[in-house]
Amino acid sequence: MKNKEHINQQVEATFNTLDAIEEVKVNHFFKHKVLQQLKNQKEEKTSLFAWFTPQFQMATLAFVLLLNASAILYAFSSQKNTSNSSLESFAQEYSLQSETTSLLN
Repeated sequence: MKNKEHINQQVEATFNTLDAIEEVKVNHFFKHKVLQQLKNQKEEKTSLFAWFTPQFQMATLAFVLLLNASAILYAFSSQKNTSNSSLESFAQEYSLQSETTSLLN
């Protein structure tokens, strides 16, 4: 029984201290200022690829396209000039030029 009375006294003392708490006066812009500071902290984070800006991306894309176009033009221009001579030299080297079909008979 004594234990129960002691617990009730402590509960009553706790409620009395809660009644003694007064309202805190805060500036009405406090919430706005805190939220603004949090937003500023979030914006300060830098990404890993911050150096890869859209301008740099466009320049890289243009360089790659120019490189591919020049490679394709070089490949097709050199193919026309050397295709006939390379076929003839290949046929001569492996003795594929013959007038008869003796190999088939």
